[in-house]
Order: sequence, then structure tokens, then C-alpha cells
Amino acid sequence: MAIKDELLFDFAVNMPRVLLSGNTVILDNVKKIVLLSETQIIVHNGQRFTSVGGKGLVIKELKDERMLITGDMEQLQFYGTLQEDKG
Repeated sequence: MAIKDELLFDFAVNMPRVLLSGNTVILDNVKKIVLLSETQIIVHNGQRFTSVGGKGLVIKELKDERMLITGDMEQLQFYGTLQEDKG
């Protein structure tokens, strides 16, 4: 992938983007919270879903489609939709 393509991919508005460091996760392009519990948070990113699993998960900040989560992260998963798979 060319550098220009990589930069455009990084700024795709409806794609998930995640920064994970220690006990902190930053999710970008959050459109909607689908599931919220102490052990799992699932968000919708436009065309895809992002799931963060762990223990003691807390949303510290939610602003401008960006979510800051703290806790003991154990799992990070990305999901598509069935409609995407057919196309």
C-alpha cells in the first residue's frame, strides 16, 4: 500500500481506529454504543463494530466520536456486518 493510500485509510470516517496502551484504550469513529458492561463494551463505527473485553472497564470520556476506556483489557475484536460480506 502506498503512503498516500495509507494516510487516506487512516482518516476513513466510518472505519474503527484503536490506540491501546497499558490499561487505556482510545476508540475513534464511535457512532453508537451497542453494549456497555463492566466486562465488555461494544461500539458501532459506521460499517463495523469494535468490542473491548476485560475487567473493570470504565468509559472515562466520550466526546467528538472518541471514547477513552480504562480497565484491565483482555480482548479486542472487530466485526463486520452480513450485508458487507454479501457485497
